[in-house]
Amino acid sequence: MLFSPGDRPDRSQLLAAIEDMPLAAITHDPAEQAATSSAGCDAEGRQPGEWLELLQSGMTFDLLGLSPGPSVASPTISHRLACDAHFDPADHEAIALFPGPHLADGANSLPIVRAMLDLACGIARRVDGVRTICWSPARSAVAMPMFCQSVEQWLEGGPFPALGLTSFALDERGAMRSEGLAHFLGQELSIAPELASDRIAATRLGARLVHDLVASGPLDAPREFIAEDGLGFLLSPSENASQIEVRRM
Repeated sequence: MLFSPGDRPDRSQLLAAIEDMPLAAITHDPAEQAATSSAGCDAEGRQPGEWLELLQSGMTFDLLGLSPGPSVASPTISHRLACDAHFDPADHEAIALFPGPHLADGANSLPIVRAMLDLACGIARRVDGVRTICWSPARSAVAMPMFCQSVEQWLEGGPFPALGLTSFALDERGAMRSEGLAHFLGQELSIAPELASDRIAATRLGARLVHDLVASGPLDAPREFIAEDGLGFLLSPSENASQIEVRRM
């Protein structure tokens, strides 16, 4: 979550936000522990008050970068959605949410992703100053209202938030490739150049495919995909299975 310089929330603001979130709780508050002991930095060198361990839907997540401690380093961003024309992540300060250590091996599983995004959007809606939310697997930055709206619709049974949790760009051949889908499948989309010549239509197709593939899992054999407009497409895993190639049937 990115903020203008000096706008990052402190511990007290996060405590107030979490108190207003019925499915969230604080499971570890280093500042509270330090007040009753001589505890200082933890094993990672973090000071009490700079971070919290939070519980959402039975899973724990670490929130780092609270003021007045140092900002978390801004992520590398290659794709921007609904951001200001001159948006630069380097001009912002960041707090970041990570799966707790015991969740690290399954951090790309849908239950963990859903819980983490639910928690992130709950915080973003209740803490002043969140301008942009970044998703590092897709190297994407999305204006906070748009990001949270798409995530909340997904959590309520709507489409997967493909524009944000994945990104799309043309490669040197003119094919449209996704970025970020591999976080969920271990595979990325490659939409054939003849389909990608209309970038808007290709992006819409990519978003539909991402929604379908995240639900169905990795592709290990060719299969057909029929779009809502009745057009048919052939999905085929590449030779090394790292890509899903998309062509017209």
